[in-house]
Amino acid sequence: MTYLICLNALHQAYRELEETRLRCRGAAHALTTIRETLDQALDLAYQKQSFGPLNNLFDEEEAALASYEQSLVKVRETEGRWAAMSLALAYERERSQAGQVFSTRAN
Repeated sequence: MTYLICLNALHQAYRELEETRLRCRGAAHALTTIRETLDQALDLAYQKQSFGPLNNLFDEEEAALASYEQSLVKVRETEGRWAAMSLALAYERERSQAGQVFSTRAN
């Protein structure tokens, strides 16, 4: 049976989805780590009443947040691609099976 959706392409889309999910988890971990560091630094700065050295941490937190948000978008895009290919393959299989049933009845 031949399908228009290539199974290799579907598997590749799934691998890409898993890779983007892994990168997203990494970005989430990096964001969590910098936020924990920032929280500790804020506590220390509050105790010392010295807030000047926090600018770099705020910049790092902003960059980590942007990276995480971009990775979420990429995950959604790859999920959509994989889901569309999966649905197309299921539709092709359904149509193919319907055609086989019809051809069997016609004989």
